[in-house]
Amino acid sequence: MIQHKTIDGLLLRDMVVAGAALLEKNREAVDALNVFPVPDGDTGTNMMMTLISAAKEVNACQTQDVGKMV
Repeated sequence: MIQHKTIDGLLLRDMVVAGAALLEKNREAVDALNVFPVPDGDTGTNMMMTLISAAKEVNACQTQDVGKMV
C-alpha cells in the first residue's frame, strides 16, 4: 500500500473520481438507506450527481496545486 504524507492535485483528482465511481455503483443502496432529513429515497442519486460534477471539474483542472483546484 502506498502511503502519502501530502495530497497533490493528481491524488485529489484520483480520490474524487474513485469516490464518484463507487457512489455511482452503490447509488441504489444509499437511496435505500436514506432517512434524513426526509425519507425521499434520492440521497444516493443526489450525492452521485454532485460527485460526478466534482469529478468532471477536477479532471478539467490543468494544475497539480490543490489550492488552485477550484
